[in-house]
Amino acid sequence: MTIDAVYHRIVEIVGNRLYLRAANDGALHEYLNLELLSLYAQARLKITTLGEFPADDDGCPRQEPIERSLADFPEVIRNKAIRKWRYLTAICPDGRLGLSRNILRESLRTCAEQIEPGGRPPSIARFYAWRRKWVFGNMDIRALIDKWELRGRRPRSDYPDVLRDLIAEGIESIYLTEQRESKVKLRDWINARIRKTNLGRPPEEALPDVSMRLINRFLDQYEKYDVLKRRYGQRVAAQQLAMFGKGPECTRPLQRVEVDNTPLDVLVVDEATSLILGRPWVTVMIDRYSRMVVGYHLSFRKPSVPSVLRCLRHAMLPKTYIREIHPEVKGDWPCFGLIESIVCDNGLEFHAKALEAACADIGTHLLYCPPRLPHLKGVIERFLKTLNYNFLHLVPGTTYSTYAKRLDYDSVAKAVLTLAELQLALHKWIVDVYGATFHRGVNAAPLQRWKEGVEIDPPELAPDARRLKVYLGQVETRQLDKNGVQLNNLRYTSPELQRIRGDKKSFEVTVRYDPDDLGAVHVLDLERKEYVVASCTTPDVANGMSLEQHTLISRKAKEDYAALPLHDAMLAAKMELREFTERLLQTRIPPGLRKKRRSPVAKEVLRQNAETPPVAADRNELPPATEKDFSDYIVSWLADQELSRYDVEYRPIPSSEHEE
Repeated sequence: MTIDAVYHRIVEIVGNRLYLRAANDGALHEYLNLELLSLYAQARLKITTLGEFPADDDGCPRQEPIERSLADFPEVIRNKAIRKWRYLTAICPDGRLGLSRNILRESLRTCAEQIEPGGRPPSIARFYAWRRKWVFGNMDIRALIDKWELRGRRPRSDYPDVLRDLIAEGIESIYLTEQRESKVKLRDWINARIRKTNLGRPPEEALPDVSMRLINRFLDQYEKYDVLKRRYGQRVAAQQLAMFGKGPECTRPLQRVEVDNTPLDVLVVDEATSLILGRPWVTVMIDRYSRMVVGYHLSFRKPSVPSVLRCLRHAMLPKTYIREIHPEVKGDWPCFGLIESIVCDNGLEFHAKALEAACADIGTHLLYCPPRLPHLKGVIERFLKTLNYNFLHLVPGTTYSTYAKRLDYDSVAKAVLTLAELQLALHKWIVDVYGATFHRGVNAAPLQRWKEGVEIDPPELAPDARRLKVYLGQVETRQLDKNGVQLNNLRYTSPELQRIRGDKKSFEVTVRYDPDDLGAVHVLDLERKEYVVASCTTPDVANGMSLEQHTLISRKAKEDYAALPLHDAMLAAKMELREFTERLLQTRIPPGLRKKRRSPVAKEVLRQNAETPPVAADRNELPPATEKDFSDYIVSWLADQELSRYDVEYRPIPSSEHEE
């Protein structure tokens, strides 16, 4: 393993203590299990193999780059790679294939019914090619990506709107009906309508006949459940698309984790003002094997992809922060590791492509329950009910679940919990109360069941914390220019960004960042196909600050500025400058009447006159002849230089002005 970029070898393990020998100086170090887990959560520790040990004697490893994420590829390529990965992990999850061709052919057909109902399974030769690439690529899903980027780019041809409307009309009126007409009849109907439409169009704008491949491409855009429901009924659609039966059995921890969102039945107040902030949302992940909560995320924002990614990252990393942040929690929360499969419903946040790509990057399957069948993920549904009924309904400020239960209870007047206090209460209830309570579903306490399962079959460690920070972060597209990358009104620079930019003025780059820490971002280098780190130019402001805190501070700064007298004075000054220039346009000679040619000598005299500093005294106190004499001198000098042919205007000061 490596600790702070130095290789270490495990010498001896005694109880919960590990003795490691450093490769650079041979020193022997002693660590506790909790210390090593804390280093791993901080991305300072990484598990390595003997083959990764450097050939030189310095013992310092090379900083490994972070490869491209699956979300950085086009959607078509990404979907094909995920399809191959699903077949491979279903038939040969460890890479070894000990099946005959006949058994393999039947296995491919069985997997095709679950992975792509109605689709054709791959051939045996193609599956062998997928497996060979996957095994040689260390079972990384990126080894299954088609190398389309090495081919020549072909111009994309968009279909005319008329053709799209005809195909959509045919699918709705011919194919998606209870008559269950075939795709051949659908193709013939569309081609007949196309020929009828071409009679009223010029020959050069005639629509081409459609093929079966094009029809299948349009049909793939429809949900399989909706297609089966409209052709065969809801019952058949639910049966064919059911991924699991009722109550699937798990044999090890983190084999199946269920996730869901819910608003908590409690009102939260502000710590400083005691104003009601509302009901927070919680995203929870629970292990079906042990019924133990493995991670959660609490926020006032409605369910979204960032909240799910934050919950997933919290579930996979060790919870070593509890001793420091929440010392009131007496027990341990030992739940961490790589999640094999996540079961969720059909919410928009779970169907996002970014979540699907992130799960595939770290090797986690994302499973969806059919609509209106919540019993297929009943563990998380029951836990959320337990969380509200057995805990939140007993604290002050609860809103209860229904109005009939709340009755005359004044939730607003009795609300006292702040968000930080609610975080502490949730940690203590999950670890010390729920985790230690007997659960009849597993005939043991959840924490007891988890520890027993880990001793028999411990889960794998997730990718190191640095990779999780990249793959489970938010993705944005920004411009890289001489000022670096600007994100959330913060600038990020690094020598690696200068190398990526080169001699280009600016171009778009993919940026990934952790919404819980804006101190640094990761930028994709398309040439090397890896991510590089860029630090914020104001680390004292951004380090450790979350996106929500930064947004709140920025909004408050703008509101404070708008309330200052400087804001009103600035608006008044802008108006005065505008009125000043408008008066000048009315009193000066229009630019169209001025001549372009000017004598250099005449221009210099006029410039010197214009640059004469103004006299501080009042104009009425000056001798009357001073300005007149100087003006007469300019006129006489210009006459000596024979400048009468130029447009030099002189207006002598009337005597009435001297007399005033």
